[in-house]
Amino acid sequence: MKREMVYTGALITLGALLAGGCISHHHMVAAAPGEVIVAQAPPDPRHEVITVAPSTEHIWVRGYWMNSNGRWTWIPGHYERRPRAGVAWVQGHWDHTSRGWVWTPGHWE
Repeated sequence: MKREMVYTGALITLGALLAGGCISHHHMVAAAPGEVIVAQAPPDPRHEVITVAPSTEHIWVRGYWMNSNGRWTWIPGHYERRPRAGVAWVQGHWDHTSRGWVWTPGHWE
């Protein structure tokens, strides 16, 4: 009986911790799994020095701001090699919506 009470208490505590980490009233809003939505606008992009591409098959992927646990972190730009001929890189970007600022990751198209 005591073991069951400890087990139940642990499950309730774990559930409360997980639920509390999903929504922060100051920084994050409820989002679908894998979706990033924040209440605060991202900072202005940083100026980056674009070096010479390693080859004609490489394109520059601009740096961007990512928000994790209510903190903005700059992800520096870098070169990526095209996965196949004829594809283009679509830059990731933040969109302001009625739910907050929503991150759309960059991808090949």
